[in-house]
Amino acid sequence: MGGRMKVLLTGVTSFVGYHLAAGFRAAGHDVVGTVSRPGMLEGIRGERTRRLAEAGVSLEPLDLTRSEEIADRAGTVRPDLWVQHAGYTKNYAGADYDLGAGQAVNVAPLGPIYAAMAEIGGAVIVTGTVSEYTDADAPHTEDEACLPSTPYGLSKLTETLFARQLALRTGVPTRVARLFLPFGPLEAPEKLLPSVAAALRQGREIALTPCLQRRDILPVADVVALYLALADDLARAPFDLFNACSGEAPSLRDVVLAIADTLGANPALCRFGERPMRPGEPDLIVGSAEKARRLLDWAPTPWREAVATWVRTEGAARSA
Repeated sequence: MGGRMKVLLTGVTSFVGYHLAAGFRAAGHDVVGTVSRPGMLEGIRGERTRRLAEAGVSLEPLDLTRSEEIADRAGTVRPDLWVQHAGYTKNYAGADYDLGAGQAVNVAPLGPIYAAMAEIGGAVIVTGTVSEYTDADAPHTEDEACLPSTPYGLSKLTETLFARQLALRTGVPTRVARLFLPFGPLEAPEKLLPSVAAALRQGREIALTPCLQRRDILPVADVVALYLALADDLARAPFDLFNACSGEAPSLRDVVLAIADTLGANPALCRFGERPMRPGEPDLIVGSAEKARRLLDWAPTPWREAVATWVRTEGAARSA
């Protein structure tokens, strides 16, 4: 869109949502972040909220299941760009994911969001997910047919398709970013990479699966750079979607050993094979980043460099 924007961003207490809000703010934009449950947040979500407030991000309550609240918030803020990042992710990998809740949070809010943004004359960026794709052994490309294997993936694919319909119907410029596996600062401590780094820093053993599955990991700073590029791309076409991926798929074992190497830790502390694999987990998840390279002039950081930078940055932050 160019120039200073007013950005409304939902889901800012999540890992990626926090970094998006902080990133748009650091790029010079006015950012209003929304939270579904106002009040004191604890743990890592509370820490993200505190840092956003210190960075100058305004925080406002918004219940996405109430269309009147969406209209009121849009009318008050009058954003140039609505980044729809919030979503219903509880039990996202399970076969018993609540599709009703997914419809209520992921899909239904798009109607009032697009109605409001059409009136304002703004644009929308929607966060999608690799789970929208069919399980495959080849890199996912944005033009492939999608047959998601989980109810969560189905819910998010419905969101993407509905956003496309609404964009074409209302004329609201729209981009979708399909997230693969981001990592970085202020990720939930129980996630694989931060839990491994924490154990190795303390010289503790950590029980792991065989970690032979290959995953397309991407530093969250690259995700932010992609969203900023999407915001500059909105005049090119009414709707488009892009993979937020690295195009590389190292084994998780290699990633864990790269963390140990960067820390100078004993790799024997990584107890591979002491935990079982999650049932139904695919061997490979990888995407193609070529479309974003070509159209957005965006390039992901090589995974070894990204992991080493993250480990060193985290270590510096701890010692400061």
